[in-house]
Amino acid sequence: MPHPKRMLLLGLSLVGASFLGWSLAASLSSQTSAITNRTDDDLQAEQLLDRLEAQGELAPNTRRTLLERLLAQGRFEDALRVLQPWRAEQPRSLKLALLSADLQRLTGDTDGALSELKQLLPLHPLDAEVLQLLLLVEQTNGNEKQALKDLQKRFNSQQPGIRLELGLLLADAQRQGGQPQAAADLYRQLANESPSDIRPPLALALLKRDEGKVEHVQALLHEARQQQTANGDNTDLIDQLAVSWGLDAARLHSAKSTIPTPMAAADRP
Repeated sequence: MPHPKRMLLLGLSLVGASFLGWSLAASLSSQTSAITNRTDDDLQAEQLLDRLEAQGELAPNTRRTLLERLLAQGRFEDALRVLQPWRAEQPRSLKLALLSADLQRLTGDTDGALSELKQLLPLHPLDAEVLQLLLLVEQTNGNEKQALKDLQKRFNSQQPGIRLELGLLLADAQRQGGQPQAAADLYRQLANESPSDIRPPLALALLKRDEGKVEHVQALLHEARQQQTANGDNTDLIDQLAVSWGLDAARLHSAKSTIPTPMAAADRP
């Protein structure tokens, strides 16, 4: 199963989401827990859990603090217990529903997670976060192929230019599901449909980097940088990617004709 941190790298990543972004729970790892000062946090969390048990409820800010600490410690079962009454108070909150479903997934209750997501789908049939978590749950259940087919159908039902997030999710799932050519083709399609958004070419650059095609990566980042410059947008992210990937960032500033265009580079065997 693909690691959840790798899903939707460019804009829909689980990593770095804010607390009430449901995906914080999925972004946590044992490494995060290991560097936390567990002694004080554990003690405070236990005290708050005891208070919740005794009083049946906590003040909103206290409840939020407790939930944050439990998530940071990877105590997902306790976090789900704290979340449940909050979820009941706000049954229409999409983010709380997603966090609840994700915590059920993380605690092994994939049937419960799937049930919750199926209730959300009729209300949010094209929400990328709902579909992302559904894909993760289906991967856990061994139903990734059918989930990909369903996602492809949803993507095809939308008009070009308004389906970028769905397309990025689908392409990333294809890439990690052993279909790099299908993912590359879709990234190119998305780049043509949404030319002002640099996520598709950056995602394609990541794919080519994983394949070891440095020249292609350099070309893709070069053109993405040119696009950002033409739009008056900041290019720091592109330069930082080049450095982190061990590329010569200075080449991205050059407009030499010897650097192939992204499409030419990406299509070259």
